Order: sequence, then C-alpha cells, then structure tokens
Amino acid sequence: MKKFLSLRNVLICIAFTVLLLLVKDNMDVVWSIFGTIMSILTPFAIGFLLAYILNFPYKFFYEKAFGKMGKKRKFFANFKKPLAIICTYTIVIAVMVVIMAIVIPQIVVNIVSLVEDMPAYFKTFMTNASGAVDFINDKFNIAINLESEINKILTTLTKYMSVENITKVFEMFMSAAGGIYNFLMGVIISVYFLASKETLCRQVKRLAVGFIPIRYLPKIYEIIDIADTKCGRFLVGDILDAAFLGCLTFLSMSVLGIPYAPLIAVLVGVTNIIPFFGPFIGAIPSAFILLIVDPIQMIKFIGLIFVIQQLDGNLIKPKIIGSQVGLSSFWVLFSVVVGGALFGVIGLILGTPIYAVIYALVSKKVRNNINDKGKIAQEALDFEVLNYVKIAEEQKRLREEKEHHQREMLRKFIGIDKHQEKSYDESANDDK
Repeated sequence: MKKFLSLRNVLICIAFTVLLLLVKDNMDVVWSIFGTIMSILTPFAIGFLLAYILNFPYKFFYEKAFGKMGKKRKFFANFKKPLAIICTYTIVIAVMVVIMAIVIPQIVVNIVSLVEDMPAYFKTFMTNASGAVDFINDKFNIAINLESEINKILTTLTKYMSVENITKVFEMFMSAAGGIYNFLMGVIISVYFLASKETLCRQVKRLAVGFIPIRYLPKIYEIIDIADTKCGRFLVGDILDAAFLGCLTFLSMSVLGIPYAPLIAVLVGVTNIIPFFGPFIGAIPSAFILLIVDPIQMIKFIGLIFVIQQLDGNLIKPKIIGSQVGLSSFWVLFSVVVGGALFGVIGLILGTPIYAVIYALVSKKVRNNINDKGKIAQEALDFEVLNYVKIAEEQKRLREEKEHHQREMLRKFIGIDKHQEKSYDESANDDK
C-alpha cells in the first residue's frame, strides 16, 4: 500500500484526472485535433491498404516468376525486389488504364445520351403513368391525381435546391478532389510500403517485443495471423468478384439489348464490393433509370440481376473468396449494419472481415472453455438429452475428487501417511 501511495503515483493520478477534465471540457477542440491527424494520416492508410492488396501479386512475381534469380550469381538477387515491384505496378496500372480507356468513354456517352433523352423519356413515362392511373381510377374507383403528386415531388426537390445545399454540393466536389489527391499520394506511399515491408515489419516487431510483456505476444501474433487470413483473402477476393460481376453484367445486358449497359455495369460492379446491401444499392437506381426509359427493359434487367446474383452468391463468390470469412448471413448483415453506422462507407466494406476476426477469436475461446469443462459440457450442449440431475451428480463427483486430491496433497506435505492417520483415529477412539 505504501508503494502504491508513493508521491510519484499520486502525482500521476492527479495529472491524469486533470487531463480527463480538460478533454471533457474541450471535446470540440479534441475532435478537431483528431480529425486533423486523421486527414494527415489518410494517404498513409490508403497506401498501406493498397500495398497490402498488391502484396499478393508481388509475392507471385518475387517467389515464382523471379524466384530462381540470383541462385547461381548473387549479383542478380539484388534485382528480384525491384523487378517484382515494377511488374506488379505495371500490370495493375496497365489493366486500370485499359479498363478506363474502354469503359469511361462509353460511360460518358451513356450519361450524355441519358441527359439529352431524359425529357422524351420522362414524357413517355408520364403518358404511360397517366394511362395506368386512369385504369386504376376506372377499375377500382380510387381517386389519384397524378399531376398533384408530381407537383409535390417537384416542390420537394426545389426546396432542396437552395443556396445552402448547392454550397454543400460544392463542398462535396472539393472533398472528392481531396480524395483524389489522397489516393494518388497513397499510390506513391504504397510503393515505399511494399519496397520496405521487411524492414517495417522487423521494426514493428522490435517495438512490440520491447514494450509489450512477453506473455501477451503469442495472443497478439495469433490475432494478427487471423486478421491477415480473414481480411486479406476477403478484400482481394471481393475486388476480383466485383470486377467479374461487372463484366458479366455488361455482357449479359449487351446480349439482351438493355440500354446503358456500360454505365449500369460499372455501378453494379462497384457497389457489389459492399457485402449484403451492395447488390441492392447498385440495382435500385439502375432499375429506376430503366423504368423511365422503358418499363419492359426494367423487367428484363431485374430478372437478369436476380439470376446473376444467385450465380454469384452460390457459385462465383464461394470459389473466389472461399470459406475464409466463416460468417452466416445473419452475422454478415449484422457486421455491415453496425460497421456502416459507425464508420460510413469504410465500415460497410471492412465491417465484415473485421467482425470475422472477432468472431473467430471468440469462437476459439468458447471452444477451449467447453473442452476444459470436459464431457459434461459436451452433454450439456445437446438439449435433447440434457439431464440436470446427471449434471449435478457429475459436478458433485468432480468436487469430491478435487477435495480428495487436495487432502492427499496436504497429507504428503505434512508427512502423514494413511497408516499414521489410522492409528491417530484409533487412539482418538480409545480416548473416547
């Protein structure tokens, strides 16, 4: 107690209390400082994420393509890493450039055509909608004033087109420009991360061993290993699956003659990165566009997306991602909802793999605890043969065995054997 109530510890407690009070009274300043730090570190976070994803093709080039380089002549071993990095970024950038060169012009054409033809599409849509409303009014005697409803919608849209909201739109464009800058800086930083990953990992490991107690290191290494397995496989597989799904959507829409195939395929592919809700986020606005263009095309698109999503969920995604995530549909929904509510779009994308890591660690701890409790715990899990009397008897037997073992250990410790204990008991009875 004296050691704990030393002057040094008391001063530390007082300083910590004062710091908490200052933080409580200046939360706006604290959040502002925190936001500034996060904005500064954003390019590094993007660079780390890109380097982590590109590490998979990098390892292929380093270990497979150039794996034998330098075995006969040590001089050429120095070129393995630069060549692997150059090949990785060259192929990734080339693929991105080709995709953008093919897709972006078509998307621009689709957007321009959609904007130019929207008045005619809207007029046709209004004519069809008026016919449907007249049919409903005549058939079911329901009074629906379509013009009044449209005016309400337009009034609502006009209300949101105020100067304040236009300013917010401008701020969104500025934020997008800042995001592009952070992404480009992240690409440059990812090269340095990938080139010096061995040195960085060694430095982080030295810091961990130097500052973290040794008894905690195995658990930390286990968490890192599970996170690497779950998150790495999920992120890379999810990106590949989204790209494949976008290409499949574009080809299918082109074959069926559905308009605006490039624009809709990109929208469906990009949003498919988000688990569970991604297909709906991409399909609903696409279906609305096609509803204005041609309701028949919308029906064809909905049927096509349904088939593609079933094919993706039951065949394509399990082959690409596998069972590494290990979550049921309910927990995927839970992780996406909670992650999106806490961290926005990043939470929607990363919520599932992060929760998969937590789920794996908790499952392992539960499994170990059940195994430690023995056979009776396994029987307690089977509710069909659950016998509370048997469990109570088994627990009593285990307690008696433990008490008997403790008595035996006590006898050995004080040097009393069974014969001495028996003679002591007989002498005590004679005295009585």
